[in-house]
Amino acid sequence: MPPRATTSGLLTPMPSVQLDLGRYVTVRPRKDGTARVLFEVPKRLRPSDWSAAIPLPVTGERRGDLSDAEEVGRIQADAKRLLDRLRAARLGRELGPPARSMPDLIRSWQSTPRFKAKKPRTQKGYEYHAGLISAWSLSNGHKPVEGLKLEAIENFLAHYDDRPTTRRHLKIVMSMLMDRAIQLEWRTTNPLATIKMGAPESTVTIWEPEDVTHYRAAAVDYGQPSIAALILTLWETGQRVTDARLFRHGAEYVDGCFRFWQSKTGAYVTIQVSTELRKLLDATKDEDSLYLFRDAATGNPWGEQRLGHVFADIRTASGGRHLVLRALRHSCVVQLARKGSDVPEIASVTGHSPFTASAILAKYLPRDNALALKAQRRRGLVGTKRAPEV
Repeated sequence: MPPRATTSGLLTPMPSVQLDLGRYVTVRPRKDGTARVLFEVPKRLRPSDWSAAIPLPVTGERRGDLSDAEEVGRIQADAKRLLDRLRAARLGRELGPPARSMPDLIRSWQSTPRFKAKKPRTQKGYEYHAGLISAWSLSNGHKPVEGLKLEAIENFLAHYDDRPTTRRHLKIVMSMLMDRAIQLEWRTTNPLATIKMGAPESTVTIWEPEDVTHYRAAAVDYGQPSIAALILTLWETGQRVTDARLFRHGAEYVDGCFRFWQSKTGAYVTIQVSTELRKLLDATKDEDSLYLFRDAATGNPWGEQRLGHVFADIRTASGGRHLVLRALRHSCVVQLARKGSDVPEIASVTGHSPFTASAILAKYLPRDNALALKAQRRRGLVGTKRAPEV
């Protein structure tokens, strides 16, 4: 069976899986030679309580080693069980998960005022992780929530040891679900309360001016000039990619000035930009679209995943440093500080709180003599004469 092409590359069905399973089992290679194996069912064929992608195997250790016959066997066995459930559901033999199961709990949790009060981006993140939890529940037959044991939850979370951020978010969402189960009197305890999990260390690689120049040119060479404009916009304004990718002419951007409410913090930001960026935005403007940044392949505004995949392709093709677009937000903070802006000035541009801006600088701003001298000059403590050599 030929591989199935996607925007992220090729998803190759496992060669050892039978043909009727190969339609739904896909492999996503990792750089270390292992792979993520997923049971993926098209939306039109997928029951409402199924996740779009169910990691395999759903039982036992998940290492992604397709040279291990035992792991491949477990993948095949779990994929067959899922396929049997799918067929039964499509034939109407299964009317849905039993009462008080995980899908019931997720729906109840999503109907609460507390969930509905969350910002759309937060809700989207919660729903993604709830989908992973629902997929795990499905693979175990949607057993009642009241019988869910700590050991089973720990085994589920252990599947994500190689992705500590995802594991931590799953723990947070699962804990909120268990709290909801207690409110509904489906359980008396929250087993997640005994699981201690600190936040993983998060680091980004800061963009330098030469990186901006490199990737702007690389994006144009790749046939995606709007990504070049987006890179410079993020570099100058320090906004989130998720906000900036949907900016519009005449709305968030008017005549060289950005004005908008940030989706996550709710901060109102007004930022004037350089003549260079104004010219670039004018040059990439499409009279048939209000959006500043559009995918040249589709003409549509950038989707979050699609943007990340295309930029990764540009990075590979150009041989540039391994950078990501979201790091431009931190990079703008650092660059503003290097140019002499204080924390309140930085926060007024990027929309960060002063505390967050300070934390970013404490972690990423290099300590060097030039910055120290500039700070003392701004305070009026030293003059413009060159400091003596030490």
